[in-house]
Amino acid sequence: MNQVEIDGKTYFMPSDWNELTKKQVLFVSRMFQGQLTMVDFKLRVLLKFLSIKPKAIKRIHPEDAYFLCESLDFLFKEVSLTRNLLPLIKTGWREYIGPSDAMMNCTFGEFTMANSLLDSYSKTREQKYLDEMVAVLYRPKKWFWFIRKAFTDNQDPRKKFVNRSLKKRCSRIAVLDYDIKYSVFLFFSGVLNSLPMLYPYVYEQKGDAGSEDNGWASLIISLADGKTDDKSLETIMNSNLYNVFIGLNKKGKEYHEYMSKIESYDRH
Repeated sequence: MNQVEIDGKTYFMPSDWNELTKKQVLFVSRMFQGQLTMVDFKLRVLLKFLSIKPKAIKRIHPEDAYFLCESLDFLFKEVSLTRNLLPLIKTGWREYIGPSDAMMNCTFGEFTMANSLLDSYSKTREQKYLDEMVAVLYRPKKWFWFIRKAFTDNQDPRKKFVNRSLKKRCSRIAVLDYDIKYSVFLFFSGVLNSLPMLYPYVYEQKGDAGSEDNGWASLIISLADGKTDDKSLETIMNSNLYNVFIGLNKKGKEYHEYMSKIESYDRH
């Protein structure tokens, strides 16, 4: 956190994506949709983050104002947001629960589907892909969860993802404000950006596999020991995201070490 003193009062400002509040990430999402210059964008965000009126900016020392504006550069770099600042969204009287921080409670199946939709939205900017991505990640709470959570190791309060309910949920989520959906996009982008550092061998293997979908498909089959029957693949897709990545990273590391030995033998 950065801090600045104005008229004897101390104000705090986030210096990293994970220091944002819910209101701040929604505001930033709204600002990203406007055709603003860099200076105008930073000034508006600065005033919002400090919760001060425009005329109060004149009482900030010029050097402090420059430093605070420069500290907002993180908003224009790779998104690193892994805290889900919107754990619940509402459409009318319906409530949908989102994934936990860093998507720790997500399955590999919903992750790969949401990833594919995020890529489609990034390439086309078509709203339907963004709506579908949010609908994959946000689902109704399980029935009697307040009782069931005490009798299960699976602490994901969301109903299991099934394709047949996606279309109806997507139509309801489509009416949400764009800044809400874009904030989910930023969160998922941040989680995606954090994974290559955690599991480098997964992305090394995936980078050699061609397209996004083919890349995931080959890795899934690899983890299933080459099996392509429905039961084996369904087991992988319904497994916890991070458990799958740990397994994939282990296999990728073993393959990398094996290839290094082969190359070493060839040189000698």
